Amino acid sequence: MSKKVALRWFVIMLILALLLSFGHHSCAHAASEPTPPLVITEIYPDTATKNELDEYLTITNPGSRTVNIGGWSITDNEGTIIFPSFEVRQHQTLYLSKNASAFIEQMRSVGKELFPDFEYGADSDPRVSQMQTVGRAVAFRNAGDEVILRDKNGREVDVVLYGDSSYQGSGWSGESLKNPREGMVLRRRGIQDTNQCEDWLMLPFGTSYHAPERIAVSGTVTTFVSPDCSFSVLQREIEHATSSLHLNLYQFENPYLMDSILDAVKRGVQVSLLLEGSPVGGITDDERYIASQVSERGGSVRFSDDPFVNHAKYAVVDNKTLILMTENWGDTGVPLNNSFGNRGWGIVIQNERVAKYFKEAFLEDFYRGKEYAPDGKDPKLSSFIMSRTIPQGAYLPVFEPQTATCRLTVIPLFAPDNVLSNQTILGLLNGATERICVQQFSVARVWGEADNPFITALLNAARRGCEVKLLLDSNEYNLDAWNDNDETMAWINERAAEENLSLEAKLVDLDSLGLAKLHTKGLIVDGKVVVIASLNWNANSIYNREAGIIVENEDLGSYYEAVFFHDWNLSAKRGLAGPGAGEEGAASRTPLKMKVIGVAVTLMLALAIYWIVRWYKRA
Repeated sequence: MSKKVALRWFVIMLILALLLSFGHHSCAHAASEPTPPLVITEIYPDTATKNELDEYLTITNPGSRTVNIGGWSITDNEGTIIFPSFEVRQHQTLYLSKNASAFIEQMRSVGKELFPDFEYGADSDPRVSQMQTVGRAVAFRNAGDEVILRDKNGREVDVVLYGDSSYQGSGWSGESLKNPREGMVLRRRGIQDTNQCEDWLMLPFGTSYHAPERIAVSGTVTTFVSPDCSFSVLQREIEHATSSLHLNLYQFENPYLMDSILDAVKRGVQVSLLLEGSPVGGITDDERYIASQVSERGGSVRFSDDPFVNHAKYAVVDNKTLILMTENWGDTGVPLNNSFGNRGWGIVIQNERVAKYFKEAFLEDFYRGKEYAPDGKDPKLSSFIMSRTIPQGAYLPVFEPQTATCRLTVIPLFAPDNVLSNQTILGLLNGATERICVQQFSVARVWGEADNPFITALLNAARRGCEVKLLLDSNEYNLDAWNDNDETMAWINERAAEENLSLEAKLVDLDSLGLAKLHTKGLIVDGKVVVIASLNWNANSIYNREAGIIVENEDLGSYYEAVFFHDWNLSAKRGLAGPGAGEEGAASRTPLKMKVIGVAVTLMLALAIYWIVRWYKRA
């Protein structure tokens, strides 16, 4: 190599080294950017009251030093409000209300005595400091807006965008937050601040954020399933209650479980029952009757009135036992005769720490609900006789409840709080190494314009080499929509065939099993981690109040895997042909890559023939 060429290469390498060094220092500088001295932590733009006077936002000092915010401001780029001199202590959160009186009233309606620090609309309460308005009044639009916090020098400290905001600055990255529905609050997850959607979630007004919590448990655990043994397990736990029963149920229509609840009330157990106020099809006469009976005998009954559905199915007994199911307390979910009913999973965990977590969530939801107080004048209720007919079917019970004293790890699940966290279901799927078995009542492949993140995680797990099986309900109403179980099954099996993955989806064969429907919302990972929840895998469910649990224990995993494979093996004929489905199925599918290769070869042959013919004519 000549000296001239060597010098040229030396200069090129020197320039590359300088560029890499510059990039390294730039990244290091970006990584060391300090957390803003204050961050916006809540925004409530679309309230559920007339004139929306209870609009509010909060800012929090996440640091370890006091910050004087005199001269700081909040703006939506249309109006601006300016803070008076005020010292914000470390970890202190300030509430800024549009109307202090309306704010206080609404907080009291959900059982909270909370006084705002400032108000920025009408001066409704002389005890609350009034912020100075510059230009037009600040009012956060329901359809979308920007909320910008500036320091006294006008520099942007924190920015949050939602809905159709037109903000173009550098204080936010990526898409705006989804437009909140009426009665929903935008809330930051802790103090994480990446200026992206991932920092935020949407919660009903008045609720707390239930962060994922990993709980080491040593106690008695009972695993059970419907229709085999769920009624006997629930009846036993209710009969053993001595002090309190907290029940959160989407639907409650089982007369024999009602009897057990009324017996508990009679012997002095304090019963609190929360039911969904707007279930699909409305509140049935059976459920209204149960609510009236519990209330008239001395129990407390409320109906949920949140913007999204209260779809949970759990109970806390004596502040020390959790009962959690995928099933509603009806004739099909918890049947007295176990020859009929849905497939569903359930678990009982006797542990005070786990029970406390769920009780605290229950009480928040309960006191936001509307109190039910029958006046005794409803002619329908006064003459109503609840049917005691016991449905019978063709199911042959297989599984007994299994009770053991053991050690396990528990992570409570709540939507909308943490079900999409990497510390819960998605993290579990992304960390799978061997096998994933899923039983789901309803799975939509796409959520609006985005892919279902759970389906994406299953596909990625299969690409890593995991064996993935997905068993779905096959009721006829699931076959009508364009984005339902059968479309999900077909899409998954097509991906499996194209990429030669150990991935397969089936629709359950209800006739062979003798079940009414597959209503489970559960999965098992690597044979030892189990998810039991009320959460369907569709776009609306992640905004509902859903409840579930992740448990890690190999013996528990074995129990639910046995249930899964029992149902899977008896549903062989309902699956579309997939990998390993037989020569006929494999021959009927041509993988996409093979199709592309075939087309390419055909074009090359056609081009070769064309040039041969041209050469022959010239000759």
